[in-house]
Amino acid sequence: MSRASKTFFGASVLFGIISIGGVHLIQQQERETMFAGVLRDDARMAAKRAQRAREAEFEEQARKRAYLESVQEVSNPVAPAPPLKGEVPQSADGMDFGCKTCEK
Repeated sequence: MSRASKTFFGASVLFGIISIGGVHLIQQQERETMFAGVLRDDARMAAKRAQRAREAEFEEQARKRAYLESVQEVSNPVAPAPPLKGEVPQSADGMDFGCKTCEK
């Protein structure tokens, strides 16, 4: 084999190896980018769930406050009553006034 053909063959092999390696690196970066999107979506959905839980807790507290204020008058309220979705409960059925952070 001549020197030119050996050089061309070596350059072709080197080009093929570099091309394949480059494609693998690009695929790995794309895979990591896509997985980062999944992680962002999971974090966004967890934040939405936490927000919904906070809103539900706030609504429950507003219902309890409205019920208790209907049962007993408050002479000088520190803060105005929060807006209540729905109507003021007429009884304490279904309301838990206990501590939610500890078990007694």
